[in-house]
Amino acid sequence: MEIYLVGGAIRDQILGIASETTEKDYVVVGSSPEELLSLGYRQVGKEFPVFLHPETHDEYALARIERKVGAGYTGFAFDTSRTVTIEQDLSRRI
Repeated sequence: MEIYLVGGAIRDQILGIASETTEKDYVVVGSSPEELLSLGYRQVGKEFPVFLHPETHDEYALARIERKVGAGYTGFAFDTSRTVTIEQDLSRRI
């Protein structure tokens, strides 16, 4: 399992405005819902697996690939298997 800091926290670091209150979001590569649950994380995501860290309550999402399969905001299929790479996850964030 590998864990990467992503999102607004990275932007804020680059801009030099990060602080103790900066929200931190993480992507987890090479893991599964079962593994995170066994480590004490609490699942909160319904559409795709997002978990809260047992102590910090920061968000940890399994790396995913998205495919558009229907209309609207919810018309996506997700692959969150252990084989999804950080590069594949980050490519959907562009």
